[in-house]
Amino acid sequence: MPSERQLSDVLSEFARTMLMDVEEQNLLDHFVRHVAGLLPVAAVGVSLSWTDDEPELMAGSNKSALDFEFLQTVLEEGPRPLTTTTGEAVAIPNLAHDPRFPVFRSQAAAAGLAAVFTFPLRMGGDTVGALDLYANTPGELDESSMRAAQILADVGSAYLINARSRADLQLASARARQRSVHDPLTGLPNRVLLLERLEHAFLRGRRSGNLTAVLFCDLDKFKAINDAYGHRVGDELLVAVASRLTRQLRPGDTLARLAGDEFVLVLEDVSEVEVRIIADRIDAAFADPFSLSCGEVRTKASIGISFGGHANERPVKVLEKADLAMYAAKREGGGRHHLIRQGEQFMRVQQGDAPIDPLPDPAVTPSPASSPR
Repeated sequence: MPSERQLSDVLSEFARTMLMDVEEQNLLDHFVRHVAGLLPVAAVGVSLSWTDDEPELMAGSNKSALDFEFLQTVLEEGPRPLTTTTGEAVAIPNLAHDPRFPVFRSQAAAAGLAAVFTFPLRMGGDTVGALDLYANTPGELDESSMRAAQILADVGSAYLINARSRADLQLASARARQRSVHDPLTGLPNRVLLLERLEHAFLRGRRSGNLTAVLFCDLDKFKAINDAYGHRVGDELLVAVASRLTRQLRPGDTLARLAGDEFVLVLEDVSEVEVRIIADRIDAAFADPFSLSCGEVRTKASIGISFGGHANERPVKVLEKADLAMYAAKREGGGRHHLIRQGEQFMRVQQGDAPIDPLPDPAVTPSPASSPR
């Protein structure tokens, strides 16, 4: 039987583990090992479920204990399912003589189990799991061990509930962060996350000596499409553009949506030649129409390109230069890209870019079933 000092030491050790921000599964593993070292049984298992479904988490002090936990789950029979249903402890000092669980008794006895003692893990008025003590020889547990087991189950429940609350809070915080830095329409990073990634890219570039390219992409004739077919079609187009641009990215590149029809690509560790190739690829990606609910929509994109990463240049300034370059592309008729080389204060038109005829307003070929509103 465990002494009060031994029980206190185990509970104190378990409390210290809680302060270490340990994940629930690791906490359960830690819990069963300590209980097995304290009580006169061959193995200890625990199953935990925060819903009415089958257990979400299991742990065993050895393989046999884990096997018995899984067996009760698969069979939906045994002392643990009974305890989680009734909220009461179940003691089976001689499994061979207990008629309540015939299938579990047969299979568990064949694996060497002779006795089992199960205690509820409670959360308020609900039972969220059970602590199972497994013995290889039949016989009662003394009163002190039974009392200690229930204390361990109760305190363990409180610690596990605390761990779950902490995990839920962290998850909620992560989701809030995810929503705050992503565009709700396309799921792309927004301006906040874009500037963070630019800052990190510039820091890496300063260490490696490589440049980061910023491509500011703005759709041509987007307002005409919105005016003629409404914002729903405009939103469809933005989602389709985001998908098509994403396919042009290399692993590690970033595509963000700032606002309206403005998209920004961040390309790390690139040369001017590589950026030209990628920009040409983006230009070509707009050659095919976009199939939307109103029909086929054709649009081009004006792209401004700047480089950053040297000295103490701020991401927002590099972004502003790319924005200026984009407007220069629009002044030339759109559907093209302009670049500002590192250190330059003016835009250069790409050699070989031919003027593109302005698209009709709106650039839409209606489907047979659709017509402008």
